[in-house]
This record gives sequence, C-alpha cells and structure tokens, in this order.
Amino acid sequence: MLYDRRDFGLLRLAGAYQWLPAAPLRALPPLRQLNQEAELLASLGLLAFSRTKEYLMPTPEGYQLLASLDVPYKPPAKRPYAQSPALRRRLEVGSILLTCLSAGIEPASDDVERLKRQPVFFPAFALRSGDGNLMNAASCAGFGHWGNTAYMIQYVSGEHPGFYMNNELAHLHNLSALFSDRLDTPQALLLAGPTYRAVYDVLTAETTSARNGKKGFVDYSQAYAQLGIPACLLSCDETGVWQLTIMRQPDYRARIAQAAFGVRWTADDLLPEADGQVGGSPLVIAVDMDLRRLERVCRDARQQGRKEVLVAALEGQMTGLLLEMFPRDVPVRPLRINGNVLSAAFGGECVPGDPWPDEPLRWKGGLVHV
Repeated sequence: MLYDRRDFGLLRLAGAYQWLPAAPLRALPPLRQLNQEAELLASLGLLAFSRTKEYLMPTPEGYQLLASLDVPYKPPAKRPYAQSPALRRRLEVGSILLTCLSAGIEPASDDVERLKRQPVFFPAFALRSGDGNLMNAASCAGFGHWGNTAYMIQYVSGEHPGFYMNNELAHLHNLSALFSDRLDTPQALLLAGPTYRAVYDVLTAETTSARNGKKGFVDYSQAYAQLGIPACLLSCDETGVWQLTIMRQPDYRARIAQAAFGVRWTADDLLPEADGQVGGSPLVIAVDMDLRRLERVCRDARQQGRKEVLVAALEGQMTGLLLEMFPRDVPVRPLRINGNVLSAAFGGECVPGDPWPDEPLRWKGGLVHV
C-alpha cells in the first residue's frame, strides 16, 4: 500500500495525540479531504473511531505501522471513559490543532526546537512527557509561532475558567530562545474555545470560581484586564481558520488597511494603538480579536472627541461577538473584511488549507522520508 503525506500525517497525529476529535475533520472545509483519509485508514484497520464517533485513535496495527516507520508512539494504557478529564483535555487540544492545521499551520509534537520555524503549533503535553516535567503547574494547551509572534494558547471554557498565570507566563518567557536567538519575538496569548461568545463569557464572568486564588490559580475574568501582553480570542471553527490564516501573514493589519482604503489610509499620530486613520476616523483591524486593544482605542477616541471609530473584522467575528460588545457611547462603524480585500492584501498567500501536499511519500532506508 502506498501512503501519501496526508495518510502518514494523520496517522502520526493520532499517535501523538492518542485521541483526535472527529467533528472538525467533517466541519472544517480544508480538512474534509483529511476526513476521507481517516475513513480510508479506518477501513484498512489502522485507525478506529469511538462508538459515539466523537474521536478517532490508532489501532494496535496503526501503532505497529508507526513503529515500523521509526515513530514509536505508545498507546494509552487503557481506553478512556466518556467523561474522562484526560480525554476531554486531549480533545480540546486536538480541536485547536485541527483549527491550526486548517489554516496551514504545521503541527509539531516531537521536537520543541521546531518552534523556531513558522508557522507551527506545538502541544504542551509533549513537554509534560519524558524525563522531568517542563510544564509544572501549568495547564496551557500549547505554543504557536506565526506572523513573527510567539503565542501561548489556552483553551477557555466553563471547565477551564482560569490558569496558573505567573507560572504559565514564565514558561512562555523561558521559551523565548526557541522563537528567536535574539530573544525579541513579541509574545501574546491566544484564548481559544468553541465560539468567540463562549470564550468572552468566561473572560467577563462576574462570579469567581472556587479555584480562584488557590495555589497561584487565577480566573481569566480576574487576569484578563491585567495582562501585560496582547490576548486574542480564537473560535475553533471556520471563522477561526480564516483568522489564523490571516494572522500567519506578516504585517497583516497594515496590508489589510492598505488594500481596503488605499491612499485614504494614513497614520494617526493622536492614537498610536489604532491602525491609522481614514478621513480623520481611527481605524482598528480587529481580525486578530485583540479586544482589549479595541477597547483602549475606543476609550481614547471618545476622550479625544473623535466622530467615529472604524472597526474591520471578518463577518463571523462581527456577528459572532463584536456587534454585541461595541461601546454604546462611541460611534463605531463596522466594516466586513471580504475576499476581495484579502485577495488585494495577500494575493494567493492567504488561503486556508492543510500544509501537507498530495504527493506520495518517498521511501529512504525503509523509513518515510518527509
């Protein structure tokens, strides 16, 4: 049997993650071909779906094939029960992985040095295994490197209302050398969840959890406004795929502003956090869903008596959250970023799709040569 890169890539991901969520393979358009590969590998006895079709995993034969290709992933000691925290956590990280993969962001789980490359996503569980625990007292889902920014990625939900803030930010800082030898890569948080609304509801919860303040655990609702680095929301759906596809492009905010407004777009010396101005109105390219920056620009624009603020984002971001949270005391004009603007800004560079080509793998010394 001749396997292509998608076959091998999917089998390898399933071996690394142990349980991959199946829903994103069916729901995210860039991964639908990968879903067909999963069905094929299942028919060959290399992958198996859970009874509920919620997740997929390698069979013993799948693990044997990986081992024969010098990829010795160990199967879990026992199959998880339906409400297992370990299963839920791994599926949450898997949903982030597949959103990144749909956006053309390379998955990595075998060598933390691969964080030097762009674009790449590295799951935190890979740092918790092996000798020692490099992620002690940390619950983050993983790390990313794209668009010349280093990201720590958290999955935010009712079951995960907060994080070990000081410890986790220290881990991101300690990994600085992996992103750049000059230690100058900008850092940010990426707060992911099933929808923007679900994440935002946790960030703005009025009551604290029972864990808040215990052993360094801080609720997101307490930490969000105090973070010293940018914090971007991510919805693990098709809109989130487009968000990451744009964010992995260098200088994406300036390129979108130039494509949308041309010579009408100029610098805004009075509001340096804005993405320039158009006809005297501050402009915010909010496709990265850094809502704290948007709030600061709106606040400062109100104090300066500016007539309105232009906010540009994807349609799914506007209807999914932004239209509901614009401040009522600031005139905001929402602008939808459409395909014509993206095409003018990035050409063919900004296209969702998994990074694995279709060609067959070449065999070298009995191993898969990738």
